[in-house]
Formats: sequence, structure tokens, C-alpha cells
Amino acid sequence: MDILEKAIRHYGAKNQMGVACEESAELIQAISKCLRYKDNIEVRNNLVEEIADVLIMIDQLKIIMNIKDYEIECYRDYKLQRLERRIENEKKSN
Repeated sequence: MDILEKAIRHYGAKNQMGVACEESAELIQAISKCLRYKDNIEVRNNLVEEIADVLIMIDQLKIIMNIKDYEIECYRDYKLQRLERRIENEKKSN
């Protein structure tokens, strides 16, 4: 059993899902600070730390909800293609 599964067993799935919400909120806050203080190294380092926290929680969510990487990749590919089409369409209309 890896550390993520240990954390889920120790703290409980419901609690870890709540922590995922909290970490996501902290990431939002870190992004907001980067917009205001973009040249501040401490602000940037905090952003990196919050990204790491959210990635850890995403991995736990995948375990809790039995989400496979290929499922995420399918949606990711679809959304990236949609983004590319949107950019191309906006370029044409400008």
C-alpha cells in the first residue's frame, strides 16, 4: 500500500475529499497572489507548493473514486482539441 492509500485509510475518504477542496481553494488564492505580485519569488514558490498539494489530492481523489488515468486522458484530449479549435476560430475572426 502506498502513502496515498495509507492517508485515505488513516483519515478517511470523506475527510480527504474535504482536504482536496481546501487545497484547491489554497491554489486559487496562490494564483490570485501571483497575478498581483508576479515578480515575487516567495509568491511563486507558494504557487509551486500549492500545485504540488493539489496534485497529491487529485491522486487521492482518483483512488477514492476509482478513476483511471485513461478516463482523465480522454477528457483531457477532448478539452485540448476543443481549446485548439476555439483558438483557431478566434484567430480567423480577428
